[in-house]
This record gives sequence, structure tokens and C-alpha cells, in this order.
Amino acid sequence: MPRISIYLLFGMFLCASCTKNFEELNATHNAPSSTTIGPLINRIDSSLFLGSTEQGSIHNDYYYPITQLAATTAFSAFVLSNGVNEIWNNYYSTLQDINLVQDKINAVSDQESMKNIQAVLYILRAYKTFRMTDQFGDIPYFKAGRAYTGSAASFRVAYDSQQLIYDSLLSDLSWAVKNINTAANPVTGQGTAYQTLGSFETVLGGNMAKWQKFANSLRLRYAMQMVEKDAATATPVILDALNSSVGFLGDNEDICMWPASLGGYDLSSRWFSFSTGGTGLVRMSSTMWNLVSDNNTDAGIFDPRAKLFVEPNAAGNWAPYTIGVSSGDNINAYTYASTDPTNKNGCLFSLINWYLIRDEWYIPEPIMTSAEVHFLKAEAYARGLGVGQNIATAETEYNAGITSSVNFWYKVAAGTNTTSENWAAVAPSAPTTLEMQAFLANPKVAFTGTTADAISKIYAQEWLSYFRQPWLAFNLSRRTGSTPVDASSNPSATYTTFYRLPYAQDEAVNNADNYNAQISKMGGNNTNYKVWWMK
Repeated sequence: MPRISIYLLFGMFLCASCTKNFEELNATHNAPSSTTIGPLINRIDSSLFLGSTEQGSIHNDYYYPITQLAATTAFSAFVLSNGVNEIWNNYYSTLQDINLVQDKINAVSDQESMKNIQAVLYILRAYKTFRMTDQFGDIPYFKAGRAYTGSAASFRVAYDSQQLIYDSLLSDLSWAVKNINTAANPVTGQGTAYQTLGSFETVLGGNMAKWQKFANSLRLRYAMQMVEKDAATATPVILDALNSSVGFLGDNEDICMWPASLGGYDLSSRWFSFSTGGTGLVRMSSTMWNLVSDNNTDAGIFDPRAKLFVEPNAAGNWAPYTIGVSSGDNINAYTYASTDPTNKNGCLFSLINWYLIRDEWYIPEPIMTSAEVHFLKAEAYARGLGVGQNIATAETEYNAGITSSVNFWYKVAAGTNTTSENWAAVAPSAPTTLEMQAFLANPKVAFTGTTADAISKIYAQEWLSYFRQPWLAFNLSRRTGSTPVDASSNPSATYTTFYRLPYAQDEAVNNADNYNAQISKMGGNNTNYKVWWMK
């Protein structure tokens, strides 16, 4: 299949063709209202991929150094506003597709027959909207994404509070959990067969039991996200999710965008984001290194994920970069490496594993992993959130989270064996049972000490598990203020007071009155303004 720029894919809406397995199926360029639900859902699915500029200008330049998951030796040639525009345009073009699907669901006479499709739509909308509002704060939502109706009121929409958006999305997810029908061939009370998405549902392949678990897992994620700010609302949701017979995403049920299962889709945006415009300046942070190794030798490494996440510098040494302290190494370490993973262009500090960012055909983009679910449950039991405090159960979930994360990344490495990126041939072997036991017993990892110590370790391991999901590490850092920090680091105010993305520049022109009303409440379109759920 020819390479398709994901940036362009995200920009397409009314003039875009519908896709099946993200290959062209049928064009509805001039009449999007005449398309059917399946192609629209498929297009919503395709919008879940990360944008190239989003990764280059926001993840690499901000989220990695802010969270200290990784470091950058200098800002890239990408511009923050371009990454913001990419996220903003992707969301609002997709919201129109979502609303079109909702209109079509509403038009069906036997509404029960649409319950499973309605649930999938609610889950997709919740995932995308939570991710959007977490990055920006208040956003246009309840009346947004309906310009296709032609109503003048739909073109310039007011901003809605993040708290109200959270409440609405959690309600939608609760509905999905309770109303998904997992029977093989469900029939309504009127005798109508439930409608399905068939092959158009490319994320989970129509597995409604897994969609149900995904919805319940998202409830736990976002109830935990808001618990510091609104415990009265969040705590019952946490309890209900934990007690639900549906359960959560289990081991090997990770929700990801797997290019290999989508008709050989090419994730060129990943490599582009690290190799173009000077963004090869990302390095292994001393903060991350301190959590996986006792010193700068191979023998000091105790976390089996270390050699999957990062690699030695050009001299073959483990050399962590201390944010705000280390200097030099303004070298684009990845432009050379289209075919040669050993040529590191003379970089002085360790960098992100070449295979992890180079592969375009197999390595997934994680959306929600079973490791995350285990860590969220561990925190709930360690803190007694929604349930009675139970340190033993917290420890079980904590160890399960670490193990699940290790297994996930070794599965990825072992499966990456394309001709040009044969990671499987060079990746270390998966750790043995004895090696995992030794890892979990390491003083930096072992679930020992006070309850506060235990909670701190939960946050640390959850933070590390987000190595390729830096937006979630950013959420965790803002929510708890307790993610790992290297005491030797000296980050600039650019990083220490960056709490949100600025609104897209077009809003000041195309939605001026509502935009001005919103930023007047915030004291400007500032990145140091805290989103609602922050401490």
C-alpha cells in the first residue's frame, strides 16, 4: 500500500473517502450525509493514530522533558502551535463524524438494535474527548462538531467546563458498560437482530466483551484522574467499576493501534517525528535511568525493559542526560539511521532505542494497557479509594502491573521482524521467572516501606510504563505531583509550569467571541493555567 501521511489523514473530513482497513473503500466526497455508519466508524477509528507534528512538537519537546521520562538536548524545528493545530483539527473533524453517526442511530426505529453500536460510539467519543480536554482544559463540546447541519449556531460554539464534560463522558461509559450485549447473535424485544459494524470495526474486530471491558477500564482511569478534585463524584465511580462483573482489560488484552492488523498500515509519522527537523535530540533522562539501573554499566541494569526503551551512546556507553544540567549533544541522532541502527552520529548521551521508533509496520501505538489497569487498581487499594484500604491487594496489583508491562514490551520486540527493522533478531531474551523475581525484589522496586512509600512506587512504575504514552505520564504528573524526579536536574520554568496546551490559533479568528470569553476567565491563553482536575 502506498505511504499515506497521517497528518493528511487527520486533516480529511468532508472531502475524505471512507476506508476499510484504512485502504480506500468508497468515496463520499460530496455527500457525507449519505454514507452509512460503518465507514464513518472506520474513519473515527483511523483518527486514533497519533499525528506526526503532535509527536514531534508536543511529545518530544514538552511531554517527555516535563515528565522527565526522557530529555531533549534542545527544542526541535517543530513549532508548538502546529502540533496544537493538528490535535485540534483532528478532534473536531472527528467529532463531526461522531455526531453524524449519532444522527443515524437516532433515526433507527428499533433503538435496542443499535445498542452495541451506540456503546462503541460512546466509548470512542469518550476516549477522544477525555484526551482532548485533559490537554486543553475547557473546550467547545456539547454543541460542537455540528457545522454539517448548516445551522449558524453550530459554527461558533461556546466553551464547556471540563468538569461537566467529565461528568457527561463518565455517564456515557457507564451506559456502555451496562447496555452492551455480548451474546453471539442478540435480538431485540421486537425480534430485530442487533446491528453490527462488521469489518468496519477495525480496532477490536467487533469483540463486544472487550469493548465492555475497555469502557469499564476507562471509567477507572478517568475517575482516578478526577478524584483529587471531586472525590464525591469520582469515588462511587471507582467503586462501581471495581465491583462490576464486567471486569477490566486483562493481560494480553491491551488496546492498541496495531498497524500489522490494519492491512499493513504504515506508521511513517513515528519515524518522521524523531528524524525530521532536529527532533533526533531526544535522549535517555537521568530520571528514567535511575529507576531502571543502579549504575552506568550493563551489570547495574535490573529492569528488563531498560534495553528495550533506550540504548547506549555512540561510544557504546550508558550515558544519561540530566535535564537542565547536561550540555552539548545537539546532534540529530536519527537522520542517519534509515537502515543502520549502529550509526549513532556521534551522540554523547544515550538515546531512545532505534527499533522502538524506527519500525513503522508492527510496533503499536498503545491506547490503554492491562499494566495501566493494574496500577490504577493498586493505587485505589493502597489509598482506600472507593474500597477499603488493602495493602496486600495493592501489592498484588502492583507486581502484576510491572509484570504485564514487561511482558507487553517483550512481546512487541519479539514480533518486530520486518526486513529493515528486525528487532526480534537482536532484542534480549524475555526475562526468566527467577530474573523477574530478582527485579521485583530490587530495593527501588520492592513494595516495601510505609504506605506513602508504596504509593510512591506505584506512581513511579506507572510513570515508567507510559514510556511511549507521554501524554498519560503528563496526566499522572499533573494529578499527583509525585512522579519520579532526579534531584540533580534543573528544569527551566518552561517545563515546571507547563500545565496545558494553548488553544489553537484559529479559535481567536473563527470563534472570537467565545474564545475571548474563555481566555478572559483564564487570564489569557496560557500554558501555566491549571486544568480543572489538577491539584
